[in-house]
Amino acid sequence: MKRLPLAILALSIAVAGTANAQIPGNLTGKAKKAIEKKLSDKDKEADEQQASDKSGSRPPANKDAGRKYAPGLSYSSVLNGLQMLAKNGGFSLHHIQATFLPEDYKEGFSVLRTADGKEIYRFDWKPQILEKPYALLDNTKTTDLATGETPPGAVPLTTPGDYVLDFYLPTEHFYSFPFSVVKIAGDDPFGPGECYTLDGDWRDWGYLYYSEARPDQSLQWKAWLRNDGCEEKPLEIRIEITRDQDGELVCTSRENTTYKVQPKWIRFEFDMVFPKGKEVPHGTYFKAQDLLETDGAYTLNMKLDGQPYGTWRFAVQGGKFNYTGRTLRGETDPLTFIEGGRDAWWYAREK
Repeated sequence: MKRLPLAILALSIAVAGTANAQIPGNLTGKAKKAIEKKLSDKDKEADEQQASDKSGSRPPANKDAGRKYAPGLSYSSVLNGLQMLAKNGGFSLHHIQATFLPEDYKEGFSVLRTADGKEIYRFDWKPQILEKPYALLDNTKTTDLATGETPPGAVPLTTPGDYVLDFYLPTEHFYSFPFSVVKIAGDDPFGPGECYTLDGDWRDWGYLYYSEARPDQSLQWKAWLRNDGCEEKPLEIRIEITRDQDGELVCTSRENTTYKVQPKWIRFEFDMVFPKGKEVPHGTYFKAQDLLETDGAYTLNMKLDGQPYGTWRFAVQGGKFNYTGRTLRGETDPLTFIEGGRDAWWYAREK
């Protein structure tokens, strides 16, 4: 291998030490190419270091499929906890709960990015242990990753599009939540004008619930609703659950009840009652066991102002509600697993 003269090597080292150095015009051939390559490599290293300084390295997801109780999030707290101010698009995280966090980790962080990977904000948090296996993620600091500044309160998120919120422990990426930001034009000329809202799993997922998984407790259906306009709007909501095998109407939501929806997603709770005309003593509450006593497939239909809104299907197996899809612990991707705890059974709306 040919050696460059010592003078040229010394010059190349001196030039490479400065990011914006100029290559002397009297150099040609291999010497000039060697210096150009050194400068190019130096610039690349500087760019990579700058990117690392802004976002930091991100730990990978744990691919161990054998972990039955991987770290995760209480899904109802996620859908409640991502909040958007309709008027100005202020985005914030509120009272999100994690599940099964390792006890030796005392801090973590979340990163908000666009769907194509551009990181926007970092939210640092510390877990405050609640009743096991739950921990409240207590936000301690928010960082604008473009400027390095620490904005107080909600951060602006006014560009419509798709986003992902990733959750990290110091050594593990343990959850991802995709969602969208939507800008709505107000219909009322005397109203508030344009507004901002979120979209995603709020629209499709709901859950059946009975307290402490005790079948003698009342049965509820819980789902998130919002108005597609910028104003508050009253709605009549009707829910019916039928048994597929014989078409029997098993239970319904209460009649003559009006709900108010807003541009932001709100979780509504619907007490299930016996259908009108069912021969039961006056004042009898519909309990979970009144549905669970018969195994089989069931269909839940939801109507808004008399118009079909969505259909959810589930089954009762061995006197218990079934788990399916993203609710199957240990079988689905832990990054998107839907954690319902012991007393919530989640189902997705049919497309």
